[in-house]
Amino acid sequence: MKPIDFYQDSKFIYLIQMLHSKASFNDILEFIFNSLHEHLPYNCVGIAAVNEDKETINTRKVVSCGHVNNRFYETPLSDTIFDSVIRTGLPAIINNLEVYQGKHLSSAWLKRVVEEGIRASLVLPLKVRGENVGAIFFFNKEANVYNEEHLEFLRFLSAHISTVFEKSFLMRELALTTVMGLANLAEKRDLETGQHIRRLKHYSRALAIELATNSAYRDRIDEEFIQDIFDFSPLHDIGKVGIPDAILRKPGKLTFDEFENMKKHTIIGGEIMEAVEENLKSKGFTFFKMGIDIVYYHQEKFNGTGYPRGLKKENIPLSARIVCVCDVFDACSLQRVYKEAYSFEDSYQIIKEGRGTHFDPVIVDTFMNIRGKIGEIYSRFRD
Repeated sequence: MKPIDFYQDSKFIYLIQMLHSKASFNDILEFIFNSLHEHLPYNCVGIAAVNEDKETINTRKVVSCGHVNNRFYETPLSDTIFDSVIRTGLPAIINNLEVYQGKHLSSAWLKRVVEEGIRASLVLPLKVRGENVGAIFFFNKEANVYNEEHLEFLRFLSAHISTVFEKSFLMRELALTTVMGLANLAEKRDLETGQHIRRLKHYSRALAIELATNSAYRDRIDEEFIQDIFDFSPLHDIGKVGIPDAILRKPGKLTFDEFENMKKHTIIGGEIMEAVEENLKSKGFTFFKMGIDIVYYHQEKFNGTGYPRGLKKENIPLSARIVCVCDVFDACSLQRVYKEAYSFEDSYQIIKEGRGTHFDPVIVDTFMNIRGKIGEIYSRFRD
């Protein structure tokens, strides 16, 4: 077969130009789904990202028949067809997933894919700084549809796809690194511990995963939400960099005026986050919407008696309601200059007592259901 000279074809040149014009994960994936039908057979396009433990993977986003599927799936990497692609950095075709699944009966992931009617797959690695961090996959409901010509086309595009995803990854990483410096500074001024924000992000992630799996909020939480709450929950108290030490580290109860000053940390932090987001927007990126919500509203209460705006119930962003529960739980378990630490059980009881007043009842009930997981995180990141 004669090699195709893609760079001499105006359609392919336009495709590359448009691909590089996209900034966000959603924009990139939806553009790919809408633009490649002429060159590849597929019903579904998705991104799978390796988690920080390097042993599990999740579907970051899936577009199927033009609709974004927000259902979150996390599974051991070795249980999937992505394992060899990510280990070797080479693309892979499986033209009959039903037969393939029959040879890998222990794979719950493959069983689910086949049950959903998928019969063929084509998978490409995604790289950031030379490391395989995930994969982009094309699924078809018919078997035996992919061939070497499709693979050649994707090899041509793979470098460009990886480049635009790397740009998005790196910009997000750079922005997060910048604001995390302030978050760490705020924590060190406020606490003697270095583990609070680490526990908080793991608590928040575990709670969000359970809410996505088994709660009234399951259709509102996808992998992007879960990743964002993991990344942005540590920033909740970033505004404390603007609160005087005399208030932040006072060993006794705050006066009315001191508490009013302390409450300003939500506004200070929110304004910092908004400034970062505006700077990102000027470069074509937008990442920090959830971070802004968490920083501004993690001190709101479900009954409307919190601050800074006295929001009630559903008017409080869901991410802030989740972080609120996790933050209060961890704050109760910490020794501070003005109080002793509560036990794990007493901290849990405080959350339970705040159900429907301080905290969203659905989130509290879910938090109660994952006591074992919370206990694991509590033990793993002890001060």
